[in-house]
Amino acid sequence: MWNHKFILLCLILFGVGVVTAPIELLFPVYVEDALDESAWFTARLKAIPILLGGLFALAGGALSDRFGRRRTLIVGMTGALIAGAVFITRNPLIILGILCYQGVASGFKTAGGQSYLIESVDEDHLGLATAIYFLTMTLSGAIGNAVAGELIEKFGYTVVGFCVIPLVALLIITAMLFLPNLQGDATEHRRESLAQILVGYLKMIQRREIWLLLGIRFLPTYFWGTVSLLLPLLIYRATGVKTAAYYGTLSLLFAALCKILTGRICDTIGHRLPAFVANCLIALIAFGLAFSVDSIVLLYVFGILAAGFAWSLSTTMPRFINELCRLEEKGRGVGITHLAWSSGFLFGQLIGGYLEHVHIALSFAVAGGLVSISAVLAFLLWLGRDENSGTF
Repeated sequence: MWNHKFILLCLILFGVGVVTAPIELLFPVYVEDALDESAWFTARLKAIPILLGGLFALAGGALSDRFGRRRTLIVGMTGALIAGAVFITRNPLIILGILCYQGVASGFKTAGGQSYLIESVDEDHLGLATAIYFLTMTLSGAIGNAVAGELIEKFGYTVVGFCVIPLVALLIITAMLFLPNLQGDATEHRRESLAQILVGYLKMIQRREIWLLLGIRFLPTYFWGTVSLLLPLLIYRATGVKTAAYYGTLSLLFAALCKILTGRICDTIGHRLPAFVANCLIALIAFGLAFSVDSIVLLYVFGILAAGFAWSLSTTMPRFINELCRLEEKGRGVGITHLAWSSGFLFGQLIGGYLEHVHIALSFAVAGGLVSISAVLAFLLWLGRDENSGTF
């Protein structure tokens, strides 16, 4: 597992995470604080880029299968290059344009990065490798959120925004110079045309197990979209921006522990049972949040737990993709599951932000009901396949 390709991939993504994670976490706070707009406005502003991220993950998966994992990843990193401009401007149209490009680029970054991960390590260690891969994002986000919270308190959003652009440019140059191509990037299936590769998506969605996988990717992510939008806002309204930033740090640190544990469990007993258990725990947490909207302490506790178990579920995904997708379609496997993730996140933010005007508890209760359905799908997926034989 500890080969130079995997290590460089994680280091580069760690750097990107330190620089850009605070913009993702504190964007709803920035909109309310600097633009004096509501959570519903934030949800609508981010809706189009989130959808673009999912749609372009399909194109990114196809490009990753056709032109290689590394090239697709580097193209995707350009979205982080302009992320800092979000904190520089207060013009909603300019912010929307930036977010749209970020959405397009994130589809390429996800497809290239995760397919690079899958092919850079041995299958027997993919669970732990996935945990470490996601851990780089979690720890980088924890560090970035804490630092950004302090900087914003002292210097404002603009200074943080101006620091992002040159730092990400340096990381892109590093990836171009030092991140190696994978041996599989020269295999026979690279000769397929893009049209042939895109047609492969139609063949994939004819398989029952793919639909079950998309279900357990979409429904819990709906919950995560709602939590990502509303919890930082609820904590910010009660205690201020610094506390909201430290909530992000604590939740990501707990998520780091959960990912490592989940990765080791997946490599030992398989990924299907952990996916089912994670779904059940997320459903319980969603209903717990619905009954805890008036308690900052409980919002903190359930929010931290939600981050941990949501990331645990994400840790199982590359193993699912590696198992259910053939070698020539692993990039598309990442693409189609990321579309499910983006769609879930989109609807979670839109509907959760809208329901906040009705009653904040309703936002979490609806999410809990959907994750309960996902738990049933995960149970069916767990029973429906023998992980050792590879057959349904």
